[in-house]
Amino acid sequence: MIFFSFISTTISSIFYGFLAIVVIMAVLYVVLRSIDRGIVQTPIFYITGVVLAILLFIQTTLMFGAMQAKDMADAAQQYVSEMIEGYQGIVNTDESQKVIENVTDEFPIIGKFVDLTSFNGLDVSDLPAAIHASIVDYLNSYLWRRVWWILGIVIVACAVVMLFNDNNASTNKSVGKAKTSSRKKYDDF
Repeated sequence: MIFFSFISTTISSIFYGFLAIVVIMAVLYVVLRSIDRGIVQTPIFYITGVVLAILLFIQTTLMFGAMQAKDMADAAQQYVSEMIEGYQGIVNTDESQKVIENVTDEFPIIGKFVDLTSFNGLDVSDLPAAIHASIVDYLNSYLWRRVWWILGIVIVACAVVMLFNDNNASTNKSVGKAKTSSRKKYDDF
């Protein structure tokens, strides 16, 4: 059952990651084409586009996987609440580790993203909320890192395409001027 859950989560993350790439790449194409029609006709645009698509695919897939893991945080909290029902007192290191192992065994997606800390010294009744808060805090941080990576990758790719377009445009203009000036020389004869 856990295996199929992991596979379905992976497949849906890949699917949504691919859809996000299609949208991002289409928006970038329209924006760059509106800036200068010649940008989208250069080989560097296509090379950068392929590299951009690969890097964005990795980041968006990880981002959607983290979103799905974050959705499981409430279920993990409920699971821990049921697991500790009837227990009282303070959690020691061994008990904390056992709870963490049970949560990651039951929710392997969470285990892939979350580096759970020790809950040693907490009251047993506070454990479910502490685990939920730890999962959500870590995944929020993880999601923001993915967003910043995506923005950084897009900015660098746009800068590369624009930089090479400016170099090509200035080279083409100087070549065009040279051809025009040589024609004038021959027209004088």
